[in-house]
Amino acid sequence: MVMSACTAQSGDPAPPGAMPGDGTQGLSSDSTTLDDLTRTWTVYRPPAAVDPSAPVLLVIHGTGDTGSGIRNGIGPDLEQLADEEGFSIVYVDGHANNWNECRREGDWPAKEEDLDDVGLMREAVDSLGATGPVYAVGFSSGGHMAMRLALEAPDLVDGVAAVAANPPTPENLNCAVGGDPVPIMFVQGRQDTINPIDGGEVSVGSGPFAKSRGDVLSAVDGAEWFARHNGVAGDGAIPPIDRDGDAEVITWDGPDPVRVVMVDRVGHSFPTLSGRWGRDGGARYDAPGEIWRFFSRGSP
Repeated sequence: MVMSACTAQSGDPAPPGAMPGDGTQGLSSDSTTLDDLTRTWTVYRPPAAVDPSAPVLLVIHGTGDTGSGIRNGIGPDLEQLADEEGFSIVYVDGHANNWNECRREGDWPAKEEDLDDVGLMREAVDSLGATGPVYAVGFSSGGHMAMRLALEAPDLVDGVAAVAANPPTPENLNCAVGGDPVPIMFVQGRQDTINPIDGGEVSVGSGPFAKSRGDVLSAVDGAEWFARHNGVAGDGAIPPIDRDGDAEVITWDGPDPVRVVMVDRVGHSFPTLSGRWGRDGGARYDAPGEIWRFFSRGSP
């Protein structure tokens, strides 16, 4: 089943009561009609983010999931940050639980119907009347959708992050690449068997039901590709690796920085300090917090 491949592996979702406050304060739903379809999203807007100039964070779920599903997983971490830092969160829903993202391979509905998912993200941001910076974070297929925003909508996003999603190989890339650079951060688990950290084929399911999503670059090679695109690769040498607890970090610094974080003992999951989503016994890494710090400061 596709859902098992692109949502966090193992463990039950966090109960709604675990959200900041009572889980409903500051929460609203909205929709638009696009491509003759009703498209939906949910907004968490804390009191500190009511000003239109407050930042907005688009959260993009993986294949088989929903905005509510990813909120149950990492919403408590993100919404605590939103309360503290004063930004709004938009959990966007994919059509039939999937996205028209950057990989050429794949036969899910949003891609087959060539839906305007970039336009959907614009509509969601516009619905807030937001005038401040806009960021996007995506998990798995949602990470590939975030990459599409970086490559094809640099006027919309001021930074993106992809979790458990390596950039596709050139043969598997189906997005335009001529736009302005956007800062980007990757978070990859070393034990991810779906999105291999060393690159290769992404396969959903097993046996006769396995479906290929084509090949991806390794985590480091993919980040370096974006570093070249962003003009921060320098002389082509890989920057030094920094150890941050259970993770190794490489940063290509500059006006539009690129960072890749490789977390020990983590599979196809979104690592947090609590380990509440996935519950795979892996290392603990504050991906939500580190992603936000990357967005708000660009580099350490």
